[in-house]
Amino acid sequence: VEARALAMLQGLLHQLHGACALLASGAQAFPSSVQETAGHIRHGVEGVQAALARARSFHDLSELVLAQSRDRVAWAQLGIEELLEHVGQHTPLPWLVGPFAPVLVEYPEDVPVEMAKWEGCVTVG
Repeated sequence: VEARALAMLQGLLHQLHGACALLASGAQAFPSSVQETAGHIRHGVEGVQAALARARSFHDLSELVLAQSRDRVAWAQLGIEELLEHVGQHTPLPWLVGPFAPVLVEYPEDVPVEMAKWEGCVTVG
């Protein structure tokens, strides 16, 4: 059971590392502080991955390595949350949803809208 748990953890770290690498490459369009945070997250995950890669069981890992790994993953989570908050606050909505998003049209309240031409569309608000 322990070997399978460790293998699963290593697999999850591999996936997390891939996601962090994509995050770091995608951050190139953002300010340098965001790029640095994404790079630090990626390096932190790489460190955890390297520390656990050689282990065949949890007994191969010292309490210090396990504690540092836990702290690095927690720090990576906070960093990712910070990046998501930055993107949510500083990125124009069309960039997030892409060109496939429906066009939103607003009309003044005192102007009648011919709803027949919008039949089948979803209304917002």
